[in-house]
Amino acid sequence: MAPNSPRPTKAERRSAARARAQALREEQERRERRAKIARRSLLGAGVLGVGGVAAALILTDRNRSSGGGTIAQGKANTEGVPAPVLSDGSWTYGANMELDAVNSGGGVLDVYFDYSCHFCASFETLHAPEIEELVKAGTVTLVLHPCKVLSMDWTDLVMNSMGVVLDTEPDKALAFHNAVMGLFTTIYESQDTSMMTVENIVSTAQEAGVSSGTTDAFQAAVDANTYAAWTDLGTTTFRNAGFQGTPTVLYEGTQIELSTIGTSTGLTDYIKGLG
Repeated sequence: MAPNSPRPTKAERRSAARARAQALREEQERRERRAKIARRSLLGAGVLGVGGVAAALILTDRNRSSGGGTIAQGKANTEGVPAPVLSDGSWTYGANMELDAVNSGGGVLDVYFDYSCHFCASFETLHAPEIEELVKAGTVTLVLHPCKVLSMDWTDLVMNSMGVVLDTEPDKALAFHNAVMGLFTTIYESQDTSMMTVENIVSTAQEAGVSSGTTDAFQAAVDANTYAAWTDLGTTTFRNAGFQGTPTVLYEGTQIELSTIGTSTGLTDYIKGLG
């Protein structure tokens, strides 16, 4: 796609997301087969030692969240981490889609993602509308967990830009999050890396309602890597939980097999099916 070509419509993005969801299901099935083989090998060898035990725990407990479906207590309150961010690097949406809120009595929906992960962008495109409905209905509290597991510079660009938004216009953060995921979908599908610029992040943020006064600070934050501590915090949380790849999605502490929620109502159906 040439740089001046129009972006795909929402309907086109949703259709593409469904196709990528199918690819994601197939990839997850391959990962699960590899995990089963590895687990059998470990058990057959009678794994001993600290390193072996750690590996076994990753294989057997990777469907559990570190918090068991709970939300981290307290803010990170650390230099280089946005003010609304919790001690594990996450931020939440609850009642009335308000940031830093929870839905008392609702379940906890944890989404671990990397801004450079096209499967994460596909998940976002496919499920963002229903997640918003679930949050507004009080069914879930959304907990977003950013991390950097793909070692891509794009993640740093977006994390630093998001850090500025969370610190200065936090009420625009979710709209920006959704929009920048859409931008990455366009970049990935076009394979046009020339689009991976701060300027494109700025324009995407402004389209999502972020003010120019806020976006003017993006470049300086990127240049200084102002929010590196936040990126490191989220990545450490992800790795310490023993997760294997992104997106990783949990409901009430149990990892959801993405192959079971590959439709635009997949999460809703999954939660309803639990009774």
